[in-house]
Amino acid sequence: MFKGHPKGLYVLFFTEMWERFGFYTMLAIFVYYMQENFKWDAATATNVYGLFLAGVYITPLIGGWLADNVLGYGKTITIGAIVMTIGYVMMAVPTSSPLQLYIALFVVSVGNGLFKANISVLVGNLYAHTQGSLKDAGYNIFYMGINIGAFYAPMAAAGIKKFLMENFNLTLAEGYNAGFAVDAAGMVISLLIFIVFKKHYANADYKAKDRDNSDVDIVLTKPQEKERIIALMTIFAIVIFFWMAFHQNGSALSLFARDYTDVFVGKFTFLLFDVIGLHAILFILLGGAAAFVSKTAKAKGLGGLLAVIGIIVIIIKLNLLGDHNEIAPEQFQSFNPMFIVLLTPIIVGWFAFLNKKGKEPSSPAKIGIGMIITGLAYIIMVFAVTGLPSMLSLAGGSSSITVSAYWLMGTYFTLTIAELHLSPMGLSFVSKVAPPKMKGLMMGGWFGATAVGNYLSGFVGRFYQNWELWQFFLLLVITSFFAAIILRLFLKKLKRATG
Repeated sequence: MFKGHPKGLYVLFFTEMWERFGFYTMLAIFVYYMQENFKWDAATATNVYGLFLAGVYITPLIGGWLADNVLGYGKTITIGAIVMTIGYVMMAVPTSSPLQLYIALFVVSVGNGLFKANISVLVGNLYAHTQGSLKDAGYNIFYMGINIGAFYAPMAAAGIKKFLMENFNLTLAEGYNAGFAVDAAGMVISLLIFIVFKKHYANADYKAKDRDNSDVDIVLTKPQEKERIIALMTIFAIVIFFWMAFHQNGSALSLFARDYTDVFVGKFTFLLFDVIGLHAILFILLGGAAAFVSKTAKAKGLGGLLAVIGIIVIIIKLNLLGDHNEIAPEQFQSFNPMFIVLLTPIIVGWFAFLNKKGKEPSSPAKIGIGMIITGLAYIIMVFAVTGLPSMLSLAGGSSSITVSAYWLMGTYFTLTIAELHLSPMGLSFVSKVAPPKMKGLMMGGWFGATAVGNYLSGFVGRFYQNWELWQFFLLLVITSFFAAIILRLFLKKLKRATG
C-alpha cells in the first residue's frame, strides 16, 4: 500500500491530518457552543452551522483560482493556514457578541478556501500523468489522514472541555472556548509540518500558468481541454447526489440513533463505543494485519506485540463492564472515520491486485460503484425501519420500539466503503483530468459540488420528519441508483477524458 509513493505524500498526509483535527474538533462542539454561549435555539444554531459549512466548501473556488494564477499552491496553503489559525484564536476568546463569532467564522472560511483545494492539488502534482493507479492509491492514503484527524477530534473536544471545567472551574461556554484553542494548536502543528518539510513536495509546488512539464501534465488542445471540463462538470453533478445521501449521517441517521436505537448494549458491543476498547480493537486488527503481511521478522514481531496488547486490554475491559451499558447517540459519529482507517488498506490493496490483473476500474467507474454501494447502505435502513412509527407520530419524543445498534453500524460501514470508492477517487479524477492551468479552480469546483450536496442534504432531510421512515430511506436508495445509472451512460466519454 505504501510502496512507491513520494515522500511529499506523507508530509501532506500529516499536514492535512492536523488541519482536519482542528477543523473537526471545532465542528464537534460548534452547535453546542452557540446554544450555551448565546442561548440560541436549535434552529438558529443549526442555520448558522449550515451557512458556515456552505462558506467552507464554496471558498475553495476562489482559493484554487488564486493558486493557479497568482500565488502558487504552497504560498496559498501557507496563507490559508495562518488565516485559519487567526480565526480559531478569535473563537477561543470568550465573547457575548455574535458579531465576533461571525467575523471569526468568515476568517476560518476564507482560510479554509485558500488551504483545502490546493493541498489536494499538491497531492496530485506529486505524480506523473502516467502514474494513474498509483495516484489513486496516494489519494486513498491522503484521505486516511483526513479521517485519522476526524476520528480523534470529538474525543479531544470532549476530553479537554471536561478536564478544564473540572480542574479550573471554567463555565461550559469557556470549556468550549478552550476547545477552539485546540483547533488553533492543531492548525499551528499543521503549518509547521508544511513549512519544515517543504523540500519533499517542492517539485509539486508551482503556479499552474508557469508550468509546462510533459512528465507531469499532458499538453492539451482546445477541444481536449473542453472535453475534460465537460467530464469534470459531469462528475461534479453526480457527486452532488452522493453528498446529499452521505451527509444524512449528521442529520437523519443521528436522529435515528437518538430516537429509534437501543442505547443499552452488551459488553462486547460497548467496546466499539468505548475509547479504550476501540483502540484495543484497532491494535488487534492493524497489528494482526501487520504481523500477517509484513516480510521482515521485526515488523511481524511489532505487529504481533501490538495485537497482544490489544487482546490484554480487551480482556481487562470485559471484566470491568456490566451486562447492560449505555451509549450516547453522538458516539455513532466515530464509526465513519474509524472504518476509513481500517478499510483504506484493504481497498487500496484490492485495487492494486486488480491493477496487476489488468482489471482495475477507471476512476469514473469507481465513482459509479460508490454510488451503487451508497444505495445498498440505505437499503439496510429500509429494512431497519420496518414496523417503526414515523417521526411525525412521535411528536418530539422517542420511540418505544427500538432496534439494535448494529443496523446503524452496518449502514455506516457500507457508507464508508462507498465513500472510499468515491471521495478520494473524485479528488484523483480532478487531478488527472483538470487542464494544467485550471487544477486549483477545478479542485475548488469539486468542493463546490460538495457544498451543493450539503445544502440538498438539509433540504431532503426535512422529509425524514414528515414521511414514513421507509419512504425517506427508499428515496435515498433511488437517487443513489439514479446517479449511478447516469454516470454509466457517460462512462465511455469520462474514460476518454482521463486518457
